[in-house]
Amino acid sequence: MSESQATFKRRLAKALASPTLETALNRTLPNRRVARAKAFSQVDFAALRTDLQSRKRAAIDQMPELVQQFTEKAQAAGAVVHIAQTPQDARAIVSELAKRHGVKLVVKSKSMATEEIDLNEHLEAQHIEVVETDLGEWIVQLAGEKPSHLITPALHKTREEVAELFTRVTGEYVPPDIPTMVAIARKRLRQKFIDADMGITGANVAIAETGSLVLVSNEGNARLVSTLPPVHVAILGIEKVVPTMDDATAVLRVLSRSGTGQTVTTYISYITGPSRTADIELSLTVGVHGPKEVHIILLDNGRTLMRERPEFRDALDCIRCGACLNACPPFQAVGGHAFGYKYTGPIGLVLTAFHHGYENAEGPQTLCLGCNACETVCPAGIDIPRMILDLRQEMREGEAPGLLKGRLLDFLTYQQKPGAMVGLARFMQLPFQRPEGLLHIPGVTGWRSLPRIPGRSFYAKHRPGSVFPPTNRVPSAIAGRDLLYFPACITDNLLPDMGDAAVEALTGLGARVTLPARAQCCGLAHMNSGDRATATRLAKETIALLEQSTARHIVSTSASCTVAMTQDYPHLLRDEPEWAARAVKLAERITDFTRFIDGEAQLAPGSLSGDAGSSGAGPGAGDVTYHDACQSCNCLKVSAQPRRLLSQALGATINEMQESSACCGFGGTFSLDYPKISQRILGHKLDHIAETGAPVVVTDNPGCIMHLRGGLAAAGKKTRVLHLAELIAERLPRT
Repeated sequence: MSESQATFKRRLAKALASPTLETALNRTLPNRRVARAKAFSQVDFAALRTDLQSRKRAAIDQMPELVQQFTEKAQAAGAVVHIAQTPQDARAIVSELAKRHGVKLVVKSKSMATEEIDLNEHLEAQHIEVVETDLGEWIVQLAGEKPSHLITPALHKTREEVAELFTRVTGEYVPPDIPTMVAIARKRLRQKFIDADMGITGANVAIAETGSLVLVSNEGNARLVSTLPPVHVAILGIEKVVPTMDDATAVLRVLSRSGTGQTVTTYISYITGPSRTADIELSLTVGVHGPKEVHIILLDNGRTLMRERPEFRDALDCIRCGACLNACPPFQAVGGHAFGYKYTGPIGLVLTAFHHGYENAEGPQTLCLGCNACETVCPAGIDIPRMILDLRQEMREGEAPGLLKGRLLDFLTYQQKPGAMVGLARFMQLPFQRPEGLLHIPGVTGWRSLPRIPGRSFYAKHRPGSVFPPTNRVPSAIAGRDLLYFPACITDNLLPDMGDAAVEALTGLGARVTLPARAQCCGLAHMNSGDRATATRLAKETIALLEQSTARHIVSTSASCTVAMTQDYPHLLRDEPEWAARAVKLAERITDFTRFIDGEAQLAPGSLSGDAGSSGAGPGAGDVTYHDACQSCNCLKVSAQPRRLLSQALGATINEMQESSACCGFGGTFSLDYPKISQRILGHKLDHIAETGAPVVVTDNPGCIMHLRGGLAAAGKKTRVLHLAELIAERLPRT
């Protein structure tokens, strides 16, 4: 194990063992998500995102020219611009400036660029006092820690911990009262601003046409840092430069909404050169109430390399709002010190690889479970999940999975034919079976019961290539259509009854259903595990297999497999144009079960409401709650469709749960790799389910169903978890 991997393991173990971290994260992140949603509720988020995305991508296309233009304009306004290719270059520039001006005390406002280059440690080694003035940064500095969040550095600390810290620092008891603690910080820091020899800031945006810096803040410390000391140094990445003031405004329109849930922050500062006046005979004099010198350090440190890599270029569009961190379920479980390096959270995984090397990103990237929540909230529309997968595949090229994971993948994906070992497993599971068909093994399944290995898989009951004639139990617009049903390997091997229900539902609505000519895995599990070679092979096999069918629609009850086949294949096969084109063409025919029924069946209201003639137990579908599976909601944009079917065709009352689209914590093999994190994420989902009081949870992804059933059973809950196809099959009239 490398040193960086060992360090990551230690940070993760510390996060999981912390008695307060989970409390701190659970107090703050849900509220931040609510505030963000409220802030965007009165504007068109999609339009703002499209606008920002186009502007940022145009700016990255012109990055060298914009850096040159900014340099010329800023220097014409009296600033001095320095180009730093590496962290060492940037630190050397600051050191030279500090030496020239005899700097003994530096005050800083919050700046991730300075964290990126380890500036504080460098200056302190030269016996220069460095004081963070942002409240959160000051807290972590006093604690001897690093920021855990891009914009909320002390997010990982509870108010009680901060009070204890302040008590130690001041030597007097400080209560866990937030206004009191803020007052202490104000009193302690005020004189530092006045005494400082140098102020160091970052910048949120740099404007090429004017040579201006834009600083966004709430506390007011950034204005004091950039105004009171005689020398102001701003350090920012070269990707922060945009062409015009209008482009800067486009960033500001979404930055505070996305980051803190505010329409606009308290302070927005535009700095164009050092302070100056011409109030006496119109004679220009530099240095009035503000600094006499402004130095701007434009930092590369891998950004040009990122720009040259098509897969990762769009990461330069990031405006550092932190929304992806706030939305990330594993981040809420373990925080940024484990989920990241210096840049934390989902975008931090990508940035770390380029700014600090693959070795420092390798451990944290395994904490991404692929829920895609980060992409849905990103105001620049960055496809962060795909970038993380690309990094994972590059890092793990040629690397075999562990023994347990490898055997499981081989079993589920048909790389290992069932034999004596599977038969033995079926026998050994008998003492641990629960009535609901799950396994509860004392000491092993305390938080989640496991699915039993069924006596026969779906394909063992129905041989590949089987044809199921229509039964026409409910009138629908898909009557008479030929469909190919792709069950997915989890359904086949572990949840065959779900596959039976899907066939019953489709034929009951009048379709003629055919199974593929052989059992086939789509390759999603290997793709997510970083095994690009196996995923590519399985993708090609799947494409070739499904192309054999002439059916207009290929329907899957696995949203994850649908995403893999329709969205991931073209990217996975991007270096093989012929296969990529075949993938794109095939994707036009593949659809998930829920979208297909909602869009194509045209079911009459109440046609599946479960009257006395149905096969369901009792009248009506009753109360249900709906769990939006990550791939369904975040990737396929399937959310309204199941609710229409439930409320209209099925006549159900939907008791909406909080954060219905939040991940359940399954993530495929993620729940095997990180069971404690998966358990924490699942715990939130189970709490939200319980709050609804609904006896039935409906969703449309087998992995989620397996995970939720296991969690509810282990908790002693009687709540049923059904695929939408299973509920429809239950509500079909008897034949």
